[in-house]
Amino acid sequence: MTAFDFSEVPTLETDRLLLRRIMMTDHNDWLAVWHSPGVLDYLVDFEGRPQGEVAREIIDWADGIFADGTGIRWAITLKPTDRMIGSCGFHLYEWRHQRAEIGYELHSDYWRQGIMSEATRAVLQFCFDQLGLHRVEADVVEGNVASAALLKKLGFTLEGIWRDRVFKRGAFHSLWQFGLLAPEFRARRKTLSGA
Repeated sequence: MTAFDFSEVPTLETDRLLLRRIMMTDHNDWLAVWHSPGVLDYLVDFEGRPQGEVAREIIDWADGIFADGTGIRWAITLKPTDRMIGSCGFHLYEWRHQRAEIGYELHSDYWRQGIMSEATRAVLQFCFDQLGLHRVEADVVEGNVASAALLKKLGFTLEGIWRDRVFKRGAFHSLWQFGLLAPEFRARRKTLSGA
């Protein structure tokens, strides 16, 4: 059972980052993330380059999953600024099955700096510690080796391939299915902390 009641989006803090609620004022910054080089290469949520109305719809989606108690999507901000440079969160949260799916994207100016690893680790800690999840899943478009490497670094296991799972931009795309279980997360955290 979870003690988290979805009454207010919590702020998550790491050494370098603040993960906070996404607001309508983040509209232009989120568009800038999606328009940065390489971000859309493996992101099959959009048919083309998202424009202004799409950003507003996605912010409404983020508010909606929180209101429904099925997920939280956080804006990733680099201290001490409050500017959104990406997002990370969970959705498809199912209390009965104690599982959720995570997703993320980051402006390409901030790639290869460990930022997404730091943000995702904070979200995983929230999922396992605050929600009491047993399993966190992630779907990665086949070929996205950077995202797959991130998940493996965080302790996820590649469990299989969903062949031709989604149809976007005129083609079918297969998805790599990753999973991380609570005992694996806790064992890894204990090892990393040296406890």
